[in-house]
Amino acid sequence: MDIAIPVAPLGIITLLGFFAPYAVGALNGVLPFVTKPLHRKAVSVAVAVILAGLVMVFYYAITREPVTDWWLFTLLAIVVVNASYALLTRDLGAKHLEHAVEPTPARTDGGTPDISSLPPESRGSHNIH
Repeated sequence: MDIAIPVAPLGIITLLGFFAPYAVGALNGVLPFVTKPLHRKAVSVAVAVILAGLVMVFYYAITREPVTDWWLFTLLAIVVVNASYALLTRDLGAKHLEHAVEPTPARTDGGTPDISSLPPESRGSHNIH
């Protein structure tokens, strides 16, 4: 069995893949053209490809040996970065979905909200000591 990808770049790409979601999230917030989920996925794939390229360049600079199956290494980087991004943002998506389906408070006849159906912490009564 021939292992075409050295182990050191795989370990580096895996470790950097855990920090890549923060870069992806920052770019999603900064770039003005990121408005749809497809754009977010494109940014995530682009970050993974750039990360894989950087790791391959640094590996070549240190060892003078190229990564022979660069396309396989790049696909692995895309999988690792997107999996860690999905694991990081899954709870945020669930909270966003919960918030989106919350019922709106009922209104009284005068047009003011009926706060009796709201939980006590959201009624606006604050204890000041």
